[in-house]
Amino acid sequence: MDERLKQRIIGAVVLIVAAVVFLPMLLSGQDETVQVEVEVPEAPLLDREPIAPVEPAQLPPAPTVAAMPETLESSPVEPVTAPEPTPAAEPAPAPEAVVAAPEPTPAPTPAPPAVNGDWVIQLGSFSSAANAEGLSQTLRTQGYNAYTHAVTVQGKAITRVYVGPLASREAANRLRDELERKRGNKGLVVAYDASSGRG
Repeated sequence: MDERLKQRIIGAVVLIVAAVVFLPMLLSGQDETVQVEVEVPEAPLLDREPIAPVEPAQLPPAPTVAAMPETLESSPVEPVTAPEPTPAAEPAPAPEAVVAAPEPTPAPTPAPPAVNGDWVIQLGSFSSAANAEGLSQTLRTQGYNAYTHAVTVQGKAITRVYVGPLASREAANRLRDELERKRGNKGLVVAYDASSGRG
């Protein structure tokens, strides 16, 4: 047999088999849809109380503005002559005021460097001691050496939260960066004052 004839016969057989398989599915008319029944409870009965209608408030009548006259009466304008300037008298010499030289105020001294080379991270200043203690307690439960210190700034009592002390500024900077990454707290590295226990 010719090769082309074989291919045509095989193609026709494949089409007949496909038609035998798929035509009954298409013509059967059965829908394979699933119907789901959902039970919805009835809406609860609400006790509805009638609402009294709101009466509009009586506003006092708006004050009326007197009408402006439509035309303004104008009187003739007389020119005004400027008076001749008189020479000013020389002012009397003022007594020399003695100005006291202000006493020189000492320049604020920067914080002394840490004696032991210890550094702490100041994480915050709180007006509420309870909030400061809460943050300190949270940090301690996470393994950080945290503590609080109360100070007065401009007459207001505030409580500062510190973590440390650490032996070197580099270690304090690393811990500050770690706290910022893990907790989102932006800290400030300050020298540790061992005498007062604060930065």
